[in-house]
Amino acid sequence: MTAKRLVSKFLKDNGVEVKKSKLGLNFVHEGWNFLLWNDADDPLLFRLLLPGVFDVTDDNFAKSIMACNNINWNFKVVKAVLYEFEDEHDSGASIWMCFEQVLDSTSTVDDLVPRAIHSLIAAADAFMKEMSNDE
Repeated sequence: MTAKRLVSKFLKDNGVEVKKSKLGLNFVHEGWNFLLWNDADDPLLFRLLLPGVFDVTDDNFAKSIMACNNINWNFKVVKAVLYEFEDEHDSGASIWMCFEQVLDSTSTVDDLVPRAIHSLIAAADAFMKEMSNDE
C-alpha cells in the first residue's frame, strides 16, 4: 500500500473530496488547500503540504526567512520553506508548510492525517502572526 492510497482512502471515508493533479492529491479542509505530494520514487513517503501560505516579496524576504526558521525550530515535523516558482506565465516566491513522515507497509493513517493537518494549520497561523508583528 502507498501513502497516496492510504491517505486517499482515509479522506474519502471521512467525506473529504479529493482531486488528483500531476503533483499529487489536493483537498480542502477548514478553508485551507492541502496537497499530498506524489513521490514516485518513494511511495511510502507521506508529505503533506500547505502551499502558498504567504507571498514573499523583496520587502518581506528577510522577515519571512526568519519566521520560517522560528517555525522550523518550534514545531515538530513541520518545515516552513521558501518555494520559488517560475513558468511561462508568472514567477514569484511563497512560503509553504510541509509535514513529512515515512510510512511502513502496514501503516494506518487514522491518527497521522488529522495530526498533520492540525500541525500545518497551527504552523501557518504562527507564521502569519509573526509576520503581522511590526518590530
